Order: sequence, then C-alpha cells, then structure tokens
Amino acid sequence: MSPTIRCLLPIDGSPFTQRAVDFLLQRLAWWRELPQVDLLHVEPPVGTALARSYLSREVLDGYYAEQSEAVLAPAQSAFAASGLDVRPHHLVGDAAGRITQFALEHEIDLIVMGSHGHTALGSVALGSVATKVLASCRVPVLIVR
Repeated sequence: MSPTIRCLLPIDGSPFTQRAVDFLLQRLAWWRELPQVDLLHVEPPVGTALARSYLSREVLDGYYAEQSEAVLAPAQSAFAASGLDVRPHHLVGDAAGRITQFALEHEIDLIVMGSHGHTALGSVALGSVATKVLASCRVPVLIVR
C-alpha cells in the first residue's frame, strides 16, 4: 500500500485561502486515498523586539494561539464532514519562510495555497507569500486563483 499523501494548506483567513480550501474539498475524488491535510497559520510577530520584551512569554503565546485558532476554525469546520485527516498547526514569524520550513521538516508532498493573502506588500501577480514560497521551496506548490 502506498503512503498517504500529505498536503499543506497555509491558512491566513482571506477569501483566497477559502478558495484553496474549497478547491481541495471539491476535488477529493481525484485521490485514490484521501490525503492528510496539515492546516498552517503563521501569525506575524507582535510589534518590535522591544515591545515584545515588555510582554511575558505566556501572554504572547496566548495571543498567538488565540489569533491562530480564530483563523483556522473556518477551515477546520469546512473539512470536518469530509473524512480527511486534518491537523491544525500554528507558528509565528515570516509566513513564506515558516511555510517552506514546515513543508520540509514535515515531509509535505504538496502545498496548496491561495494566490493572494493579507500582506500589505503583496505583488500584483500572485502575492508576496505565494511568490516567495514558489521561489524558495522544493516541494510542489499548487496555486489556486
């Protein structure tokens, strides 16, 4: 029996992310065996290092977890009835770098992501995060528009 395919779905709460979720859910018949889906939300760090130094690790961790849970919840709900093995994750840092790192460390077979996100400096064509992931990751990336 072949090993289960692992898909990474970066989640930022945008309509573009929802399109990627819908795309995957609408194409479950494509898979001989349902993939394992890892949902990943990357929360940007709070303020500056100086600002973070005034907050306890407990407060910061609680804030990051709360923000990530709110962003991941709609995708988790959408996958609930599908029968997929869905695992939520959250990290803090640069989104593109953390997505790439996660994909390599967790032996992800395919990254499925929306074409634009919530970043203020997104490029016109794809979005800065998608562009950076495409440029820096050796895992195949499926961009959903």
